[in-house]
Amino acid sequence: MAAVMLCGSLSGCSSLKELTSSSKPLLGGSSTSSPSAKPSAAATGKDAAAKKPERESGPLDTGTVTHRLKQGNFTVTLNYWTSDNAKLYTAESAKTLNVAAHIEDADSKHRVKVSTFQVTQDDGTARVDVTTDSGSFDITPPYPYNTVVTLPAATTGATTLTLTFRMDLLVETTPKSNSYYRSTALDTLTLPLITKGATQ
Repeated sequence: MAAVMLCGSLSGCSSLKELTSSSKPLLGGSSTSSPSAKPSAAATGKDAAAKKPERESGPLDTGTVTHRLKQGNFTVTLNYWTSDNAKLYTAESAKTLNVAAHIEDADSKHRVKVSTFQVTQDDGTARVDVTTDSGSFDITPPYPYNTVVTLPAATTGATTLTLTFRMDLLVETTPKSNSYYRSTALDTLTLPLITKGATQ
């Protein structure tokens, strides 16, 4: 009867059950704390994936890169590009690079020739000569030197390829003298490789 009278004095109370369902335990009652959260299997899996070796970014990831090499009073500009997806390079995959070189900061009166263009590949275990192009190739501005380089398979398990480009130039000492001095331009590209278990 007392409960009914109490319920009648409170607005919005529809039943005795509604009144008592939100009551807190009396003194002496014990409340249980929720157990501490344990890492889920999914979270553990993510941590394991995060620990996998990641492939570092490479110079040809965007498809092209340009290097400028100062050679005394002129500059050799080398453009490298590929139609491959360089982010997927492995030790065994095929790799084809295009190379274009031209001279900047020089006049067209002093003739410049390429006598040797050489590419070597080093994978940390083996070093090989990829190509050697010897001759007398006019690169006097505005003429460029263009070539295509196909790289051989690297040692299984290699994580990077270091390519060294050597260009021997013959530069005319005075216009129309047919007398030349030699200038050697050296450049490198380091291409990261995907290894087993690595993420891209």
